[in-house]
Amino acid sequence: KIMNSIRANSINTSGFTDSHSKNNLDLVEWAKQAQSHGWGYVWGSYGKVLTQKTLNSKAKQYPDEVGGKAEFIKAHWLRRRGAGLTRCGYWLGRRTADCIGLIKGYGWLNTQTGAIEYGTNGMPDIGADTMFNNATEKGTIDTLPEIPGLALWHSGHIGIYIGGGKVIHAANTQDGVIISDVSGSGFTHWLKIPYITYTENTESQ
Repeated sequence: KIMNSIRANSINTSGFTDSHSKNNLDLVEWAKQAQSHGWGYVWGSYGKVLTQKTLNSKAKQYPDEVGGKAEFIKAHWLRRRGAGLTRCGYWLGRRTADCIGLIKGYGWLNTQTGAIEYGTNGMPDIGADTMFNNATEKGTIDTLPEIPGLALWHSGHIGIYIGGGKVIHAANTQDGVIISDVSGSGFTHWLKIPYITYTENTESQ
């Protein structure tokens, strides 16, 4: 159980195309790992492993979005099978992110150490709507190019297009990070994230 917990919380960069740059293809790999490892959703989080201390802090910071859902978060994203007390005495959970945090966590990932370092690598701490507004290349969903690593957006929410008509996004507290069909997902626009480099590989990842 302990080893399964470690594997579920690990970030494997061996499949990244370029660990020295922030690019669309590695963003897709990051998103796929988040979905396959069952990352949870906590408002204001961006990919770090959830602890009781962090949950307490976020509940105080966001009383409606986190505080009112703290028991669900504790049961599903904090105390999971194989989780246990850290040396500091806090329950260790799985990694969590909110929708924009899933993108920012990749931007802030130090691929050499595996640590997510807040505010680094030119990725600002902004919300989904601001990221959409800051993008210079974007369009309506009916014009979506087949470029894995584009962001998909509707007001207040953002996800990562992985190709083949699929999007990975941190959906909500109950569902965590999921994969969905773009069709019927509610996303209205696509954009190139301004803070990463795009290699326009049209093959689905």
